[in-house]
Amino acid sequence: MVHPQSPSDSRCLVVAHRGASAQWPENTLEAFEAAIEEGADVVELDVRLSLDGVPVVMHDADVARSTGGRGLVHELTLPELKALDAAPGRTGRAEVPTLGEVLELTSGRVGIDLEIKNIPGDPAFDSPREGILHAALAELERSSYSGEAMISSFNTMTIERSRELAPDVPTGVLTIEAVDAPSALAYAQRADHDWVLPQWGAVTRAGSEFLAQAHDAGIRVGTWVVDHEADLRTLFEWEADAVATNDPRLAVAVRDQEGRGA
Repeated sequence: MVHPQSPSDSRCLVVAHRGASAQWPENTLEAFEAAIEEGADVVELDVRLSLDGVPVVMHDADVARSTGGRGLVHELTLPELKALDAAPGRTGRAEVPTLGEVLELTSGRVGIDLEIKNIPGDPAFDSPREGILHAALAELERSSYSGEAMISSFNTMTIERSRELAPDVPTGVLTIEAVDAPSALAYAQRADHDWVLPQWGAVTRAGSEFLAQAHDAGIRVGTWVVDHEADLRTLFEWEADAVATNDPRLAVAVRDQEGRGA
């Protein structure tokens, strides 16, 4: 498994948030294929477990928003999830993909960021058991996936367990805008995580000095979700290590104009 670049490298990774989700149904093979074709370096995806223990790719605990169906992911079997349409209201049908299918599609072509959906208050929350994480790491190990991979989560218990189970797989701590970015960095340093991943608004408040501080500590900085050209340009000027976007085509074009693509 190839690890992401070091903080001293000049390249900024464009991360396709749920694939090229500005134009394609999120978290589908079609969205991930489009992201690869548009030049993304990494695809970000959300991992949950079906009732029969298969890691599947879906953001919400409830299938309603992204499929038009009914029910909770962890209460539906894989055949039931596969029967749903992950592109409701669009021409053509898309399936809810398994993690294994995404790994097969992306192997050797693009990096992956596996966000483990196990947040307190979520209907399937199971810390400290961490069933979703165990299943995702097992699938990553079983697959023939070749490329850069990381585990990220808003749940610090999840990424700490990932460090224990798979110390060679980089980890990243996700934080929402209300969380102070330097505080997230301090936690990442204490817990020995590779990445700190604050929401874009928190990075804006902290300024370019925050990125310099993280790099001095040997920690990479990614942020999410950035779809506007001016904001993308600012992050590339500040030497962010990764930017998650719903529009990878735009982000790649802006990055390359700024000279952060080599």
